[in-house]
Amino acid sequence: MNFYQKILNIITNKNIISKNDSILIVAGGQKDKETFYNCGFENVTISNLDYHGGISDYKPYFWKREDAENLSFNENEFDWVFVHAGLHHCASPHRGLCEMLRVSKKGIGVFESRDSFLNKLANKLNLAPSYELEPCVLSKGEYGGVRNSHIPNYVYKWTENEVKKAVNSYIPEYKHKFYFHYGLLIPIQRLSMSKNILKKVMALIGNFLIPILTLFFKKQGNLFAFIVVKNIELQPWVKIEKGKKVFDLDYSKRKFSSEKYSK
Repeated sequence: MNFYQKILNIITNKNIISKNDSILIVAGGQKDKETFYNCGFENVTISNLDYHGGISDYKPYFWKREDAENLSFNENEFDWVFVHAGLHHCASPHRGLCEMLRVSKKGIGVFESRDSFLNKLANKLNLAPSYELEPCVLSKGEYGGVRNSHIPNYVYKWTENEVKKAVNSYIPEYKHKFYFHYGLLIPIQRLSMSKNILKKVMALIGNFLIPILTLFFKKQGNLFAFIVVKNIELQPWVKIEKGKKVFDLDYSKRKFSSEKYSK
């Protein structure tokens, strides 16, 4: 079972998400279809700028042409929005994240790389790319890069704190719940494409060494997933008044003495 499916099963078993929930997948493809189908989800829409890998049959699910950074859907239109290894293809990963938050009612699930010490070390040793060339190589320079163009994308990596800052900045009126998961996958296929003998040797060594290190330091793996459950409760300084969220002046009076402000 791959990391993607494993995490979906975990959050389903913990009743964080229901198999009957409406799901939107952005920057999606065949792997998303197979994973959600294997997990038993029923109401899934897979979207992308174009058919991923040329595959156009996503039955029994729906497929829609959508820009992850500018989704056409209304606010809260889907229960959940997911992305797997897609935000780093956005020109602005944070904008893609915010769009996911906007159109989701319950929350979002993101599978990307973590900006860990080992990942940084792998970049310095040229074992992990800072710019993703291989998809563009495989497409003969036609697509697979930033916004699915022929230009290789920068591989944006996340940290737990950055996720919280981005979400809390976009929806500051609510408190949210965050779940973080970690894993490891040595990219043997991609490394095998390189003509650099040293890189291939280092990949073989890393294939044995890195799993041992991540056994003791699990956050150092290259697989990272974060689940954000939106809008758990209002911030204490916000209240609902006539159906709208407003600043609670009673809270401010209890906490501040505005008349003592010195200009």
